[in-house]
Amino acid sequence: MSVYFSPTGTTRKVVEGIVAGMRAENPVTIDATKKAHRRGSAHQFKHELAVLAVPVYYGRVPEAATKYFDSLTGDNTPAVIVVVYGNRAYDDALIELYDIAVRRGFVPVAAGAFIGEHSYSTEILPAAAGRPDMKDLEAAHAFGDAVREKLLRCGSVREALLTGIPGNRPYIEPEGLYRLREIRKASRFTPQTDESLCTRCNRCIEACPEDAIDQLDILKTDNRECIMCFACIKICPVNARRMAEPAFFLRVKEIFERCRERKEPEWYL
Repeated sequence: MSVYFSPTGTTRKVVEGIVAGMRAENPVTIDATKKAHRRGSAHQFKHELAVLAVPVYYGRVPEAATKYFDSLTGDNTPAVIVVVYGNRAYDDALIELYDIAVRRGFVPVAAGAFIGEHSYSTEILPAAAGRPDMKDLEAAHAFGDAVREKLLRCGSVREALLTGIPGNRPYIEPEGLYRLREIRKASRFTPQTDESLCTRCNRCIEACPEDAIDQLDILKTDNRECIMCFACIKICPVNARRMAEPAFFLRVKEIFERCRERKEPEWYL
């Protein structure tokens, strides 16, 4: 069973590649992206292999995903830990998701860090544009196959336990996240709707994982609820959703310079 948080779909694509490589029979998926899907009783795992996957936000597991994953029950269920990042770095996200899994009773048996198009990527300043690409998905498939072979070799779940995940404990507070919080204290630092272009198709409302866009007035975005995933921007067919803050474009230029060199997936078995 796979459980993922994937506002722009990149994490979902990686998970699908991994599951295909595992050759699982009748795979079950829990899409925990939308807030409505994260309400109510969380799933209890037993006698199944779990794939737990999230995108990396500012070097960490997204707070919205943390709350949901921290409500799952593993009961000694083997788990594959996966993070997807925008070609900069995954920092402490992998070890944080590993720790969440252990805390909730899972037994991590493998972990991987894959690359997806950066949420802030634009046509003018692309950052990992189009990723995961075919090469990435082939790597995801190979990783899934390697996980399957490891579990077939091991005599027990505990024997398959993975240790030595890269990262820091305590986790390092990301500089980018601190800067974002400071900026949002003084400005409406969220995607806005250009009324002259908007066709009222409501795709942005449907895509928003936190219901931050007002359903009655598409011009309003709740600064407190928006997690800056940019799902609304990427899904808009007429480019009516956009960032207007000058500080954002300075940040994108900085990210672009740091993401020029292509990084490749890493995994740990």
